[in-house]
Amino acid sequence: MRHERFTEVRFNADGAGGVVVGADGGERPAVLLTTAIAGVNDYVLRQAGRLADAGYAVAVLDYYAREGGQAPDLSSPEKIMTAVGALADETVMGDMADAVAWLKEQPGVTRVGALGFCIGGTYALLAASRVPGLSCAVTFYGMLRYGKLSDNKPVSPIDAAEKVGCPFLGHFGETDHLVPVADARELADRLRGRPAEIYTYPGAGHAFHEDFRPEVYRPVAATAAWARTHEYLRYYLGEGA
Repeated sequence: MRHERFTEVRFNADGAGGVVVGADGGERPAVLLTTAIAGVNDYVLRQAGRLADAGYAVAVLDYYAREGGQAPDLSSPEKIMTAVGALADETVMGDMADAVAWLKEQPGVTRVGALGFCIGGTYALLAASRVPGLSCAVTFYGMLRYGKLSDNKPVSPIDAAEKVGCPFLGHFGETDHLVPVADARELADRLRGRPAEIYTYPGAGHAFHEDFRPEVYRPVAATAAWARTHEYLRYYLGEGA
């Protein structure tokens, strides 16, 4: 999975890590990519590679780096939700802050944005409200409300919207059973008056960008969302910054 194009790194002394690509190519902006609950897989590396090919230094945060990169059992919807609940938001926010700081220390890196898918999209929203040094953030169908709050999940992401401190772009499917379109529209309302854009996609459900899953992949929505993301990153990490 992690071929020679990618380098494994540690972002802090506490064991947070991931992989990077394109960080040695001279002056360029950077993207911190946060993944779905499955972690760093081939799909994620392909997206990181696409961003690197477009001229970005890319760091992918591995939630499971402290466990040797081994994702938990995700063999049922119940186990998936258990794994999501086991991720401590405070820890991930700290790791993201350290990853942003690491990127900013790399020679030639100018600005840093966050881009996340699924729970990684949730973390892109939370980071936009809390992590210093971000020039923009993008979510693909990030969960906006937790089923219940806990020590690991103390605040529903939508309740962090008022604290978002950078330009924000969101992509949501209109038939998403995990992230109701009404929540996406409420997020748009909460971000009104700030440099934020929220798009909803008819006929698209959760994970509509995951092209390795034909049952959920929606190519029209995925292509449009990626094009909008590319333009957003180009503007806020480059010419419009």
